[in-house]
Amino acid sequence: GAPYLGQLYIAASLMADGHEVRCLDLGAPHIPFGDDGAVAFAEAFAPDLIGMTLFTYGVARGYALAAQLRPYCRMLAAGGPHPTVLPDEPLGHGFDVAIAGEGEQAIVQLARVLDGQGELAQVSNAVFEGGRGPVAAAIADLDVLPYPHTAYSAYDHSHFSPDGVVVPGGLMTSRGCPARCTFCANYVTGRAFRFRSAGNVIAEMLTLRRTYQICTFPIWDDAFTANRPRLNTLCDAILAEPELDGITWTCITPGNMVKPKDLRRMRAAGCVAINFGIESGDRRTLKMIKKGQRPEHIIDAVKAAKEEGMQTVVNFMFGFPGEGVVNLDHTLDLMETLSAHTDYFNSRGVLVPFPGTAIYDTHREAYGLDGWWRDQAMVPIEPDLGDAFASLVAQEVDPTLALDFFRYSPEVRDKIAECVRFKAQHNQRTVRKFMQPVAPAA
Repeated sequence: GAPYLGQLYIAASLMADGHEVRCLDLGAPHIPFGDDGAVAFAEAFAPDLIGMTLFTYGVARGYALAAQLRPYCRMLAAGGPHPTVLPDEPLGHGFDVAIAGEGEQAIVQLARVLDGQGELAQVSNAVFEGGRGPVAAAIADLDVLPYPHTAYSAYDHSHFSPDGVVVPGGLMTSRGCPARCTFCANYVTGRAFRFRSAGNVIAEMLTLRRTYQICTFPIWDDAFTANRPRLNTLCDAILAEPELDGITWTCITPGNMVKPKDLRRMRAAGCVAINFGIESGDRRTLKMIKKGQRPEHIIDAVKAAKEEGMQTVVNFMFGFPGEGVVNLDHTLDLMETLSAHTDYFNSRGVLVPFPGTAIYDTHREAYGLDGWWRDQAMVPIEPDLGDAFASLVAQEVDPTLALDFFRYSPEVRDKIAECVRFKAQHNQRTVRKFMQPVAPAA
């Protein structure tokens, strides 16, 4: 129900530099048109620069859209996770330039080039036909970035809400994740953990509170608890601000990056839900994917969060190369153990070999993984069921399993399907609890 946060950061940076900006989030829930409408929108606005965020799952559609947009701008730029990993690929599909890595500073430099200030070869992390710009380090001082909500005027709010009221979709207090998981290609924000100052975060929260009456803040950091001193400082700053008294927030963290005492402090500062990245209940698999944690640590963290009164969301994945029925049984056992302390499991979870991950690089040749994302048939289409509970039932089946990236044996395929089904049915039970009518007081 809110614009994509990464796109907001890009738009806010351009607007702060004095450029006129219009944004389309083609994933908005109430947008009344598809790609043809996006082309008509671009034709009417007649921009100098069109930038497109490309995720690997959306690349085939993005490349087709780029061909349609090509006549309506002076420059077409690709950014986001996929061009960061494969910056040369978009150049063969209609784009003039790709930006690898964080885009806020590079997109401003690119816009200035179109205004006659500087040259393309000077744009940080830019890749273009015949050349590359200077490689720039990750943004060290995140406090210099404009707040994303300052770009809300660049959107048509009716795309997000029938009544045109858009609730800001959360915030990021840090970037980067120090973990080295082999299934993750976290190259946009990187492995180095960088965080905003507590004062900068509090100022953003206060602005959202005063302007939009926000009382719950989803925090979308990859590893919110990765730095304990910073975590303590931020929690203390929230508690010290009278205007934030009573606010609540949610966060995401790997299961091994938080301790019970951290959870107690977080709950006191308003944390009401935490999303744990766990991935497997099998010691061999956890070691193989370099997750850096053990099942007993995971159990302690989830139990402690529940004891502090938080909602818990737990993430598991299935189908790692070399993972057999016994390994998956260990994961299923851990899910069963955690089910008493878990409100929701992440939906589905069959492994996708995204380019840039160690798993992709290791198994690319053996399983013929090159360029699978350019085939639209390899991207599962989510049905629009129009009903939340029907969607939960649909999640008993993961369409990624049918793609069979790693040529699973029938026994492994059946066990993966059982694990996926377990999570979906657990989530259905959780939702049914909330759907039960409350008995009137005697």
